[in-house]
Amino acid sequence: MKNKHYVIRRDNNIVVIHVKGAWDAMITESFSKAFKDTGRMISHAPWAHLVYFDEWALSTPDAEPVINEMLVWAEANNMTHTARVYNDNALKTYQLDRMIDLQKQKGSTRHFETASDGFDWLAEHGFNAETARVSE
Repeated sequence: MKNKHYVIRRDNNIVVIHVKGAWDAMITESFSKAFKDTGRMISHAPWAHLVYFDEWALSTPDAEPVINEMLVWAEANNMTHTARVYNDNALKTYQLDRMIDLQKQKGSTRHFETASDGFDWLAEHGFNAETARVSE
């Protein structure tokens, strides 16, 4: 699925996502639906997601509960690992951390500065991508 704010594709047992621009609740609701539609295809077994955040320009506060609910849904539907890919950015890290319960997700969510490191970490946990990139 592709639109001007995000690209979502499935690669084996990984949902690969590229997010772009500033997000509000309406964009986030649309994204959440698309994410769940993709996740349902592989939710019969453990799965992961890798998200490219370099082109994301943060979200409005009303988007945060939507993402939190989506991640609760994902965990309840066998998503076990999250790789977040972006150049170090304290503000992005702060907002991303506010959207998830890090205590609950301890070792299952990691930040990487390169996609190859993120895909390598996922592979160490049994999640192997055939095409380790997102087409724009």
